[in-house]
Amino acid sequence: MTTIHVNPARHGSIFNAIYDQARSKAPKVGMGVTEVMYSDRHPYTVVAILSPRRIKVQPDKATRIDHNGYSESQEYKYEPQPDSPSVILRLNKHGKWKREGDSQGVTYLIGLREEYYDFSR
Repeated sequence: MTTIHVNPARHGSIFNAIYDQARSKAPKVGMGVTEVMYSDRHPYTVVAILSPRRIKVQPDKATRIDHNGYSESQEYKYEPQPDSPSVILRLNKHGKWKREGDSQGVTYLIGLREEYYDFSR
């Protein structure tokens, strides 16, 4: 059984706490990536594998397609943004993908492309 530790100062939602603890899939070009923030999530796409522990990702454009208003129930369509600046991610010793040079920053989950906006914040 896996134990999830939720740090209220680090996670604004149970989903983000779970995603922050989840194991990423092995990255492949074209695969989705989710930036797991305090309570929001943002989509990216893997655009290059630089080494087994370094990848390049670009943010995706997320357009909301539901009509649920200020709701937790949100649906998005995703489009690549090839002209957006890329971000280099590095796999740390704990098995988490972080921005290169920001080992304490937010976690990126490889294998899931998801946008979520927390209207309560």
